[in-house]
Amino acid sequence: MIPVSQMDFTFQAFAEGAPGPAWQHQFKLHWPAYKRWFLRYGEADRPTYLESLQALKRYMPEFLPTYEAMVELAGGGDHAARFLAQYNPPPLFRGCSQAIYNADESVMVRSYDYSPYVFDGLLMHSKFAQRRVIAMLDCMSGVLDGINDDGLAVSMSFGGREEFGEGFGISILLRYLLEFAGNVKEACELIKRIPVQGAYNIMLLDREANSETVELGTAREPHFVGGQVSTNHQIDSSWPLYEEKVFTHARHQHLQGIIADRQHTAASFTHEFLQSPLYQTRFARGFGTLYNAAFYPQRSGCEYFWPNHRWQFDFDNFNACEYHIAFIDPEGYPENCEAYSEVYTSKPLPVLQF
Repeated sequence: MIPVSQMDFTFQAFAEGAPGPAWQHQFKLHWPAYKRWFLRYGEADRPTYLESLQALKRYMPEFLPTYEAMVELAGGGDHAARFLAQYNPPPLFRGCSQAIYNADESVMVRSYDYSPYVFDGLLMHSKFAQRRVIAMLDCMSGVLDGINDDGLAVSMSFGGREEFGEGFGISILLRYLLEFAGNVKEACELIKRIPVQGAYNIMLLDREANSETVELGTAREPHFVGGQVSTNHQIDSSWPLYEEKVFTHARHQHLQGIIADRQHTAASFTHEFLQSPLYQTRFARGFGTLYNAAFYPQRSGCEYFWPNHRWQFDFDNFNACEYHIAFIDPEGYPENCEAYSEVYTSKPLPVLQF
């Protein structure tokens, strides 16, 4: 069979206050694939429902009402409840570049580099608890990035370490920050108390232009490093094969150079994420830029954008919509393309196949 060069994909933006019928509809659509992923190493490899619930009660008690509502909407099953808690989930390796730029206004921009075969493409405007949130969903109870109506913006990237251990998946932590922190200082205090499952870099920006980059790892204290750029390594990490294959240092240096040159407005800076080496096209191998996002805390607005399209939202202007895109991979999609996604989630950790 001749490999095809593109994969058609649809992004969806929808609004719902607390989790309800719209969230439930999306959960039902995506649950079969998530269940296969969650139980891929066998049921005994995942924490029990009781262990998951106790972890949430200990570390994120304020999130419990939302979690319980999600579990009920998901049908109340044991597997769904354990999955939605995101406690000790299967490991994931994601790409991503992140940067903060201060010019006419402050902006945080990120690319999300991953496989379209294991991605939902759901952007949700919600108010689960104290704050309104616009965020890209992940694992239905978490988010990949987003902004709240206090002007706190968050995003994450994989931190380039092979170690995984006891802790929460990164996306439920980001959801928790958006729900219960109003600025960078409050978010950092929450981060200090919550263990994470693997190595991730969190970037934070608030309405007062305060920012922080936090390097997290399993069984490690959070490392608050500051800085305006984060890709897929940490200060003392060392995984040469991974770092080389995802060009983490080249992307990091490229962004640092652009910021040092001071040639951009906040808006024009976002366009740099559509250019090489930040924009990636190896979709079939799990390392293509699925979307870019820009967050403007001073006006509580955000943009999600692609080479030929841009969504613009704020908390007073959010309309449900869809965007259809073809992810074009110059090398083509082999017949068993989904197998390439396994290099990010297999156990024990494999030699990466790029």
